[in-house]
Amino acid sequence: MARPKSIYRVRVGFIDTDAAQIVHHATYLRYFEAARIEFLREQGFDYAVWSKSDSLGLPVAETTVKYRLPARFDEVLEIQTWVGVAKRAYLVFQSELRRDNVLLTEGTAKCACTTLNGELRRVPVQLLKACLGDEYDVSLL
Repeated sequence: MARPKSIYRVRVGFIDTDAAQIVHHATYLRYFEAARIEFLREQGFDYAVWSKSDSLGLPVAETTVKYRLPARFDEVLEIQTWVGVAKRAYLVFQSELRRDNVLLTEGTAKCACTTLNGELRRVPVQLLKACLGDEYDVSLL
């Protein structure tokens, strides 16, 4: 079976664009972040509750963005998100942003699992299970 995926929809606001009403390149990172949190929520994992109760977080350690075509003011975009790589101490979220099923932008975010003080920790089992679904592998422990 395939890993869980989710689709997050966003309408491009004027504030998200440059003078030509094209989405500013940095805005995609914000869109991808919102899509990651919604992905986790759809898998039954509440990031805010987990972070507070376990004093852990998933800070972004590295990102990539590949811009193919521009998005523009007032368009509705769909961002499909999934975990492409899961290791003991980090997850790599992958995202594809589309308009009318046309791929506009691709991105990744490597997120380390850390304490709120920045100390590296293992990704908790419940988070791995949420992100990997049926592909969850105990060897990652």
